[in-house]
Amino acid sequence: MDNYAEILFINEVRELQDEDGIGDTYAKVYPGRTKDSLDESDASFISARESFYIASVSSTGWPYVQHRGGPKGFLKVIGDNLLGFADYSGNRQFITMGHAANNDKVALFLMDYENKSRLKILGHIKMQHVKDSDPLLCEQLKTEGQGKVDRVATIEVTALDWNCPKYIPQLINIEKVKAFTHHEFKKLREENEALKKELKRLEVNT
Repeated sequence: MDNYAEILFINEVRELQDEDGIGDTYAKVYPGRTKDSLDESDASFISARESFYIASVSSTGWPYVQHRGGPKGFLKVIGDNLLGFADYSGNRQFITMGHAANNDKVALFLMDYENKSRLKILGHIKMQHVKDSDPLLCEQLKTEGQGKVDRVATIEVTALDWNCPKYIPQLINIEKVKAFTHHEFKKLREENEALKKELKRLEVNT
């Protein structure tokens, strides 16, 4: 993979960093953050996501950010530096797919709000309708609980970077909240029933 900073810290960016006094720090830190391929922690984080944001650029130069969601694990690591996901029916605007036909460069933000973590990925995307795709790839990218697959996408990872947790709001998954409250309410109901029985016992013995 390439170095994330070498791609994005262009001259205009570096000039602003230097003006702010942070340029030299980044210049020392980022060269050591280059990876040859996704490691186990990267793959584990990616595979645990239920959604991500993907940015593409149109032929007219306008950027566009789209949200993609699905069952946990729908974004898959299918090679050393290769991601893939099955895309199912939505509003059928085809914006990201249309952009990719002209410019295949994309940026992904993968968020873990509960643990305040963020992984940024740069890569090249290829999207196809299922009818035009390799059946084995389509089968590989299917995920249980997903709807009817309309398209499949692969992303060749060019570079990545982990962000600090500062300013990421900590949000808890609603299903985890429901499971926790259900467990706690069950304990309270059981304790309440036990207290009622104890109260009756004491009333009988007085």
